[in-house]
Amino acid sequence: MKKFLALMLALIMVLGLAACGNSGSKDDEKVVKIGVFEPTSGQNGAGGKKEILGIQYANSLYPTVKINGEEYKVELVVADNASDASKAPSAAQTLISQGVSVVLGTYGSGCAIAAGDIFKNAKTPAIGTSCTNPQVTLGNDYYFRISYIDPFQGAVMANYAYTKQNSRNVAIVIESGDDYSAGFGNYFEKEMTRLGGASKVIEFQKGETDFTTMMATIKSGNYDGIFAPVSIETAAMIISQARDAGFTAPIMAGDTWDDISIAQRTGDKASDIYFSAFFDSSDTSNAAGKEFTDGFLKWVAADAARTADNGGVTDAISSVTPCGYDAYIAAIKAIEAANSTKGEDIQKALVTLEVPGLVTGDLKFDSNGDAVKNYAVIKTIKDGQIVYHDTYNG
Repeated sequence: MKKFLALMLALIMVLGLAACGNSGSKDDEKVVKIGVFEPTSGQNGAGGKKEILGIQYANSLYPTVKINGEEYKVELVVADNASDASKAPSAAQTLISQGVSVVLGTYGSGCAIAAGDIFKNAKTPAIGTSCTNPQVTLGNDYYFRISYIDPFQGAVMANYAYTKQNSRNVAIVIESGDDYSAGFGNYFEKEMTRLGGASKVIEFQKGETDFTTMMATIKSGNYDGIFAPVSIETAAMIISQARDAGFTAPIMAGDTWDDISIAQRTGDKASDIYFSAFFDSSDTSNAAGKEFTDGFLKWVAADAARTADNGGVTDAISSVTPCGYDAYIAAIKAIEAANSTKGEDIQKALVTLEVPGLVTGDLKFDSNGDAVKNYAVIKTIKDGQIVYHDTYNG
């Protein structure tokens, strides 16, 4: 009898624990995971951290989402792709194994392209932030993007160089093997040729830090401009070493240069610097942008770690930050429209998704999954700060 009673008590305890487990599982079902596929290390780590800040800020404002009338908590799952295309697939696979429903990122087209098939094969949609190379979405129904693309900003910067800076012979400095750098440089070169200007591509190897010979060649080559679509880390070296070599003509680039650390590291050498960007916080005509700017800067200033990830400042916003913010909002809207946590359902919702009034403008995707954009900001560096310079409306 004692054995029977002992067995019955053991059975009751097991059933009780199982019931508690099922209750916890039910709670778990009311969590939707959003993957954050960004570099927090490597040459693009500073930019990745700024995009993550935008995502985290959006999550702080909108921490839940309703699916079939039930409220789900949004959990962010971060994987560092290390700014390295060879490591990106592993980071992407980590997110898939964590059961994310949709992925946000990344900063750096090479990593986005390298991970594209991972997301596609897992039927987990990804929403690119500032990855601008057309190959990110080309042939991949599961990759979308918030930002404009390189053919557009390549044309923007070539037109700016030709018409506003009167540049007729531009040295295009690119990192060998980097999809973003090579692609952006190619679109700039094509537009310069169409306009009647000349340009020459000059390549350097990944990890290279000494550009003195290159700059001496550029200075002696009668170039009246440099276009350098390169990483944040490399940008500061190119600016400093070009000026040290006596090159005084404009140095131009694209979205990656919208980072305060470049100004901080180059000091008074950062003169005649111009680059395209997705957003300008001083644009008072952008109501959504003003609201975002006011709220974000207060949120960053309230936490030392956030301030550090923002480049150590509380009065500046990189234009990639609202790309992260808008990508999160797009994901939330798509989950709500799909009424599902399944990747396939969210992908279908993204195809027809339209979200007006985002920080980087009204959002809808074309047949490739690219955001329809015709607006870009051109910024410059003045007195150690990144400031608005011009606007392009295509």
